[in-house]
Amino acid sequence: MIRIGLVDLDTSHPKAFTSILNKMDGVQVTALNDGHDVWPPGYDMEFARENNIPHVCNTLEEMNDHVDAAMIHGVDWDKHISKILPFVKAGKHVLIDKPVVGNVADIRTLQELDAMYPSLIFGGSALRFAEEIVNMKASIPTSTTVVVSGPGDFFSYGIHTTEMLQGLLGTGVKHVEFKQGHASSFIFLTYHSGLTSLMQLETTFHEWSASVYSSSGLVMTKVDPTKLYTPFLAAFISFIKGKTEFHISDPLEAVKIHIAAKLSRREGGRISLSKLPVGEGFDGAAFAAEYARSKRQTS
Repeated sequence: MIRIGLVDLDTSHPKAFTSILNKMDGVQVTALNDGHDVWPPGYDMEFARENNIPHVCNTLEEMNDHVDAAMIHGVDWDKHISKILPFVKAGKHVLIDKPVVGNVADIRTLQELDAMYPSLIFGGSALRFAEEIVNMKASIPTSTTVVVSGPGDFFSYGIHTTEMLQGLLGTGVKHVEFKQGHASSFIFLTYHSGLTSLMQLETTFHEWSASVYSSSGLVMTKVDPTKLYTPFLAAFISFIKGKTEFHISDPLEAVKIHIAAKLSRREGGRISLSKLPVGEGFDGAAFAAEYARSKRQTS
């Protein structure tokens, strides 16, 4: 039995993921710990009762006694590294929900941790594993241009679109350039290989799409959001079993793309991913505070 723990209950993911995981053979969500960044004290006990989770833990160290792996769901990405440490130091796997981190300093720290504790850290966006993206990747010609589009805010939700693009083309972005559109944002990406791609973020419609242009013509696909989580979680369980290879450097490059695009938006021109200032990034605490306000107003 693979026992899974939930760290923070901030988003809709913990409930949805728990339902899927508990239906998998040999997998069970057995414990949780909530930092109360979004929901008030008592919400964790109610969540555990509603989802048949036997252990509500006061600390991450206490949770370690009840799980084999943990999933980090906090919307304050600035806390992600501190929350994975008790688990990876104990040799346990972790899934860090997107975005895995939010600034250059934490990118470097997570890279160091991945080197110290190899094959333990998983995470990012489920869009990378979407069935439509996996199928499209298998038929992409060598020389191609890809255009992807997705909804939501520029970073916390926009990174879904970036990781979807990575699912098609992989990593290796050299530099990016931001352009403001009439009702959405555009990021032009150039790869070390010479490939180019275009991302449209902050669309006003809730839909993810990808278009591949090559000498063979145009191929398009749309992602079904109702089927996203199962392949993502199946990949995590396979990763825990040592059957699936995953590199945290992939979602970390996605974060770099957004930081570079933020700099390009502010300063203009192309920004190299290899020259990002260590102090740059996105404010996780500020995002979490605003996220909490919006959730509590609508609950």
